[in-house]
Amino acid sequence: MPTPDNNKVEFGISQLHVGTYEIDSKGDVVLGTPYHQKGAVSLSLDPESEDNNFFADNVKYYSGYSDNGYTGSIEVAKFDTDFKTQFLGYAAVTGGGVAKVKTKNAPKTYVAFQTEGDAEARRVLLLNVSFGEIQREFSTIEENKEPVTETIDITVDGDNNTGITQVTFKPADTGYSTLFSAPTMPAIATGTGG
Repeated sequence: MPTPDNNKVEFGISQLHVGTYEIDSKGDVVLGTPYHQKGAVSLSLDPESEDNNFFADNVKYYSGYSDNGYTGSIEVAKFDTDFKTQFLGYAAVTGGGVAKVKTKNAPKTYVAFQTEGDAEARRVLLLNVSFGEIQREFSTIEENKEPVTETIDITVDGDNNTGITQVTFKPADTGYSTLFSAPTMPAIATGTGG
């Protein structure tokens, strides 16, 4: 049984990590080695869900709810070159640069990060994540130098076998201590639904 949540509020984001989300030959999910993308500013998640209503006999005959994961965005100070080449379909070019290659497929990923609370931190895992393109605005320097951040849209589809889209770990959980070093695919505990 889960332990009680001691936090009244949560705030902030740090320790943004990304790794590959792959299905092996046996159909099991393998979470790749986490890559630490520094400079996390924000991460937003909006549920992709809808009510499904069917009317018959002049009444609402059936009502259901579909959960289709999340859409959102990640904002960082600047995406690293290694992040771009590992997860966004960029490639090194002759002359030392890096290029976005529109025909190069980017892998499915997971995203992990930490939030703080009034009592204790939490670590969050998002499964089967797709990235959009980096959005950035270039502008002139005015009286004060304002840092320019980069944003990327994300879609969180979740794991197709278990239905898990997001997992939150508390410091006492085993998954908390290994999330940023050697994460494993969570499974629904017996007798708790799913």
